[in-house]
Amino acid sequence: MKRRNLFFTVCLISLAVLLMIPAYAAPKVTLTIWAVDSIENTANTNTAYVHALVKNFQAKNPDIKIDWVAFGTQGSPLNDKLKIALANNQGPDIFQSWGGSFMGQFADAGKLLDLTKELANVKTSSAAKEAMSWKGKTYGVAPFFAVAGLFVNEGIFKQYGLSVPTTVEELEKVADTLKSKGIQPFAVGAKDQWPVLATYMYLVNRYGGRVFEDAVARKVGFNSEPFVKAATKYQEWAKKGYFGDKPLSEGYGDAQLLMCTGKAAMQISGSWLCGLYSDKTQTDQTIGMYPVPIIKGEKGLVTDVMGMTDVGFAATKIGAKKKDAIVKFMKYAMTVEACSAETGRVSSVPGVKPPTRLTGMAADNILAKAKYVQFWWDQDLPATVSTPINTTIQTFFMPNTDVKRSLNKFEELVVDNMGPIKKK
Repeated sequence: MKRRNLFFTVCLISLAVLLMIPAYAAPKVTLTIWAVDSIENTANTNTAYVHALVKNFQAKNPDIKIDWVAFGTQGSPLNDKLKIALANNQGPDIFQSWGGSFMGQFADAGKLLDLTKELANVKTSSAAKEAMSWKGKTYGVAPFFAVAGLFVNEGIFKQYGLSVPTTVEELEKVADTLKSKGIQPFAVGAKDQWPVLATYMYLVNRYGGRVFEDAVARKVGFNSEPFVKAATKYQEWAKKGYFGDKPLSEGYGDAQLLMCTGKAAMQISGSWLCGLYSDKTQTDQTIGMYPVPIIKGEKGLVTDVMGMTDVGFAATKIGAKKKDAIVKFMKYAMTVEACSAETGRVSSVPGVKPPTRLTGMAADNILAKAKYVQFWWDQDLPATVSTPINTTIQTFFMPNTDVKRSLNKFEELVVDNMGPIKKK
């Protein structure tokens, strides 16, 4: 009898141990994700989505561990690391991506994981899906899509009886009034290079319509008339002091601070700032977001919008054996539940309510009315010319710069890397 009891006791203990093993076993799959945003800084409104995404995904999928590696919000450290790693068949299973041709170069090199079938039924906007596709194949998802517009300090405008401008002529009158009141018309952050791009993209479009596409197709040069006119206007605004006395000394963080404190009244930038400018712990100013004005008599339309993926994820072939886990992550990233954690960005997922009035303005005033979306040039152009376009625009802030000569020099670089203008 004692032996029988001992036998049953041993069996029960063994069974208990077997039941406990899964609870303490290591995760079956580890997904390495390289990103720009950190998931650690929960006080930063820009990281609310990714923080909640990783936390909740792992809670729902205990058999999948996320190894999240953040490289910083500038983007270039991540992109530079990806170029080296993927070229040597190393790197992450997933990386944070804005899509476009930068992602496309990895697809062309056979480094990305084709998820066209697996993500076919994911609900999203056509613009977001296009951003994460290349030559007919889908490599990831874009839960948030950014659009650039005109941020306006509505309190300051009301104080001085100013109306939100709809033409560049009206914009310049507003800027002159603001300057006369001791308020910097525009915050920009020219020191950090990339913030100068949105304004120039809009000016080129407002003069030449979709001329950028022609320049990429090598039908016209990047030194053609619309590009020169836009550069001249940019330089004219800099000379007038619209960007402050020392715009090349002002970083992007400085630009945000100027807007948050009411020292600058306007900014042409992306909808990723909606969270910050809606956060009452960050600013006591009332800020709205509106379409960038048009230029009377020129080709650009108010429905022509500059924008691109704000938060996107692309998969690499390094994670081919983990495809099921990757697809789970991608699909969860595109759920209403996951996207509802975002505090400011414009979601591409149907059913996600704008978290703030400002985000709603970006969605309703700009994205919803867009008939054409031009991706950020420094993401859409080949990597060999993407950084030089921003450094070229920086020269427009210098009063003695010959903008035509600067654009001629850039066009020479484009010819070397993208080919000469095609003969008709």
